[in-house]
Amino acid sequence: MTSIPILKEIIQDGIWFLEQDELFVEREIAQQIYNRMKFSVVEVATGVRRSGKSTILLWIGRSLKKKSKNVYYINFEDDRFFPDKNDLQNISGLLELKNSILLIDEPQNMPNWEKWVRRMHDRKIKIYLTGSNSKLLGSELATALSGRKKQHEVFSFSFPEYLLAKGETNVPVDQKVRMFEKYLINGGFPYPVLSEDHSVLSDYRNDIIERDVILRHEIRNATEFRDLTRFVMSNPGLYLSQKSVRNFLDISHVTLRKYLDYLIEAYAVIPLEKFSYSQKEQMVNPKKIYPIDNGLLIRKKDSGKLIESCVIQHLRRFTQNLFYWKDERGREVDIYIPGKNLAIQVVYSLDNENIKREERALESAINKFNTKPLIVYLYSEVESKYPTIRILDFIDNLEDIILDPGMRNRKK
Repeated sequence: MTSIPILKEIIQDGIWFLEQDELFVEREIAQQIYNRMKFSVVEVATGVRRSGKSTILLWIGRSLKKKSKNVYYINFEDDRFFPDKNDLQNISGLLELKNSILLIDEPQNMPNWEKWVRRMHDRKIKIYLTGSNSKLLGSELATALSGRKKQHEVFSFSFPEYLLAKGETNVPVDQKVRMFEKYLINGGFPYPVLSEDHSVLSDYRNDIIERDVILRHEIRNATEFRDLTRFVMSNPGLYLSQKSVRNFLDISHVTLRKYLDYLIEAYAVIPLEKFSYSQKEQMVNPKKIYPIDNGLLIRKKDSGKLIESCVIQHLRRFTQNLFYWKDERGREVDIYIPGKNLAIQVVYSLDNENIKREERALESAINKFNTKPLIVYLYSEVESKYPTIRILDFIDNLEDIILDPGMRNRKK
């Protein structure tokens, strides 16, 4: 059990953090969550570790304090905690809870934390909390807070946010392209973007593996899981199956699926299933796996896979309804969005060597689904018979491409 003096110290440190000024890159998701102060639900921000959730939480707290609100910030990943069932009740006794607002960071290591959050909510306390595990803050919290929570997903910087963080929002196109090339390799995690210290990215990857998966799920064969993760993070767009890993890893189908679920829960990867009207066919075909951010990748040599990953990462901010599709002759569409009936091919450079291949895949999808085709590129040397768009314009216009007008209005 954490001693009362230590709990007081942790609470006081949280107050100190709220009193500090900190550089904050304006993010739409932060304003969206802040604007929900009037709603009587728990605001839950989930996302990959180091994506900026805590920074957003503290910005919300500081903004509320400027309006003379009584705000507390508690980081449950503080190493001074010795988690015990009595800790949360003791914390309640140390806080002035009347008309207060609680900011709760990574509570998952505390016993019965979700029931405690429910009790605080029932006392009419506005609660904002963050976590790095989608299942934990989804199904597990839903049990205690049925109909009383709103979930928000926080991703690392999008490319427009990256430009904003760099102070380079109004630059010539050629300079913007050069910056995008760097973004493709280094990704959008806030601290490396702002500090240009990219050496920490390997630490981020290791923290996700060790703390969010191995420790959380008490994986016995940790070496096996580390080897699998290294393989996944070295091969973006990998078809993950027993066949694809059998040359270096002897692993059962059940264990492989379990490990993949853990990586998805930790927001480390984005899985794409093969689209089919048959649920059975969707299940038997391997998933394609992409990193949640290119900064987590170990191998970054394939520009085509890097840009493909980037497009999927930006699409994922707006929808989970993403698939790949392949016909019986092996012609593959990189991304199919059935809700928009949109088939997307992604290339680093559209040229004479690949244009026929990309067009044949789109033609097959058009014949199958009567779909709208689109080719996304960074560089183009040739004209296509299908619509094309430069990735910089694609990202800038994603809301118009993905969201219906009514959805855009509700989002704002």
